[in-house]
Amino acid sequence: MTAIGREFRMQAVRLICAAGLAGLLASGLALAADHTESPAATADRPADIGDIYFFDPGDTDGRLVAMITYGGGSDTSDQMDAGFYCDRDVLYSFYIDRDDNGDGAGSVEPDVRIDIRMAEQADGSCTVQLENVPGAGDSFSGTVADSNRIFQSASGLNAFVGSTDDPFFFDSQGFNETLSTGTVSFDSTRDTFGGRNLSAIAFEIDTAALSSSQTVFKAWATTARIVE
Repeated sequence: MTAIGREFRMQAVRLICAAGLAGLLASGLALAADHTESPAATADRPADIGDIYFFDPGDTDGRLVAMITYGGGSDTSDQMDAGFYCDRDVLYSFYIDRDDNGDGAGSVEPDVRIDIRMAEQADGSCTVQLENVPGAGDSFSGTVADSNRIFQSASGLNAFVGSTDDPFFFDSQGFNETLSTGTVSFDSTRDTFGGRNLSAIAFEIDTAALSSSQTVFKAWATTARIVE
């Protein structure tokens, strides 16, 4: 695994909160999704965050789900699975602010930082380590491949790493028509990113371990690449 003490350069940042997400682990076609970025971010696809999600799925008792998507716009020449990057030189970090630490309204200071590191194995599988997940008890890891992308912490929290259909919904045709005509023309059945793959890291968080009383959280994610 990537050593904790290695030096990293900040690469990309995303901030978003989501109330729900359908088809989280749905498999997709070998196409690629991307959300327009600066040239520098797009050039480093394993470190290029698409979106983050942080939500209560409603069907798990006392657990929240966090998810980072990245690597859209990729080819398939150096991946274990279409649309998936396993890069040992990229650190993925997910931050949570409970806003109960006196940092003041409108400010953002993380109470929790979850780090994810990866390493590709000789057989094409990917070893993944998660650190500081609330409720996990300790760092935990798993080796994932196309046939098995889910692993668990000792406390039973699930984690998923692999390619997935882009969960971000956007009707670009409707957007352009709305701009040109002035009439709202969005169609909920027309998803520009539907059937397009990207890389995803998703994991469960124990709600009680995160906070016993908070109902509103701030969440964001960063990537950083090793500086040699």
